[in-house]
Amino acid sequence: MATPDLSTNLQEEATCAICLDYFTDPVMTDCGHNFCRECIGRCWGQPEGPYACPESCERAGEHWAHRVRPLQDAAEELKKMVESQRQNMLGEFERLRRLLAEEEQQLLQRLEEEELEVLPRLREGAVRLSQQSAQLATLIAELEGRCQLPALGLLQDIKDALCRVQDVKLQPPEVVPMELRTVCRVPGLVETLRRFRGDVTLDPDTANPELVLSEDRRSVQRGDLRQALPDSPERFDPGPCVLGQERFTSGRHYWEVEVGERSSWALGICRDNVNRKEKGELSAGNGFWILVFLGSYYSSTKRAFSPMRDPPRRVGIFLDYEAGHLSFYSVTDGSLLFIFPETTFSGTLRPLFSPLSNSPTPLTICRLKGGPGDALIPQ
Repeated sequence: MATPDLSTNLQEEATCAICLDYFTDPVMTDCGHNFCRECIGRCWGQPEGPYACPESCERAGEHWAHRVRPLQDAAEELKKMVESQRQNMLGEFERLRRLLAEEEQQLLQRLEEEELEVLPRLREGAVRLSQQSAQLATLIAELEGRCQLPALGLLQDIKDALCRVQDVKLQPPEVVPMELRTVCRVPGLVETLRRFRGDVTLDPDTANPELVLSEDRRSVQRGDLRQALPDSPERFDPGPCVLGQERFTSGRHYWEVEVGERSSWALGICRDNVNRKEKGELSAGNGFWILVFLGSYYSSTKRAFSPMRDPPRRVGIFLDYEAGHLSFYSVTDGSLLFIFPETTFSGTLRPLFSPLSNSPTPLTICRLKGGPGDALIPQ
């Protein structure tokens, strides 16, 4: 009497894996599996190959000859793909974090070394000037005292006093350049900011009559003559400013301006309701957050600074409305120019542009095309 296992095995050997019944006119495939002739013919359903063995497909998961996969196999493969991509992302961001941490430490170290180099020179100059000032004060006091003497006594001692004046060697103080050699450059920062790029154009209704705008409303320069333009509450007059058409009430926004070799310009943002008809201070308190270049840099917080030796030819402006963040970057070398102290923005904000002085080089808003890192096309 056959055992249950043997009986089961024999039954499986005599059963077609397609119709799950006993073989009818059995045939064998090249891989050694048996099927009913009619069943395997229907399964393949095509006059020419390549053919896939249903049994091998079931057991080995090799679906070479057809595009349909079992749901479980597809789900497992998708899980593997997702996990692989997740690990790749985690690894890439970890690499970027290490790179940024290393870059931060290097920049801070160079900045500290620069401080240790410059400060002693400034202190030595201050000590030298203090010593010379003390010597001169002593001589001045002595000469003032001699002036009170009778004329004969004054003439007798004047030669000695003059000799001592000549002995005081006044050395000019050392000129210590205040430009920092170390600037903040974060790898890939500008490319990241370009994800928030916007298509900014100029609003001619806000332009001062002395400003000349290009036809595409992307360039502005100060002309020689005042244009006869209709007056309106929107127009800046007398300030040589023009606003962008765009209005920001939320979100993150980034745009770039080609400044070329201009010796003066002002860029930034302002509230939409600022006073445009009176001369006033372009300060944050009055609704202006701007960076001014006049050889050195000035912000509307009245802070003057000169962060780099070579002025940028292209400036990037990044606004994060909710975070109260406004920053300026040199697109030329990827360095940070200035960050305004964190504030709380309210109401509508608009981009502001001012060429300040007359120059053949206009301020030009750059078109940021495609994805991060694509070329910029000033037009």
